Amino acid sequence: MTDMVTLIAKTTPLERELPFASRTVEESDAARLGELYFTAYDVGVAGDSLDVALADMKASLAGKYGPLLPGASHVALDEAGKIVAAVLVVEHAVGDDTPDAPFIIELITDRQHRRRGLAEDLVLATMDTLFNDGKTDVALRVESTNSAALALYLSLDFHRWSPEETDD
Repeated sequence: MTDMVTLIAKTTPLERELPFASRTVEESDAARLGELYFTAYDVGVAGDSLDVALADMKASLAGKYGPLLPGASHVALDEAGKIVAAVLVVEHAVGDDTPDAPFIIELITDRQHRRRGLAEDLVLATMDTLFNDGKTDVALRVESTNSAALALYLSLDFHRWSPEETDD
């Protein structure tokens, strides 16, 4: 198993308009999100089959990884209204080894829509929503070897979190 790094950042207001159509996630998005989840990654990452990926996405939306925050979970849409990227956020992650903060459990971009800033803009939209909801922090986990994801999150002022940072 790959080492995971927990990152945390302060929420901030969005200072510009998003350059693409977006909306908050809806329960009816489960099938498209499962398909996106399965096809955006190498085989086996999101499960060994589309059915496994769909089941995991449905479970994610139902709270398997923490209570979903649909208002902070956003999807990016192409010109035809099809979901091409998504960020899913829960109230807090499952388990005791994560910060007590909203938690990004998934950030997915369709392979044909990468390198367009969709992931960055979706995270910024989430940070804005959380900021406006009075939440001060947002956290996530990423594989320590995923240099592209680490670069993205570090550029958005995320930093490594450890349990010692917890305010008591």
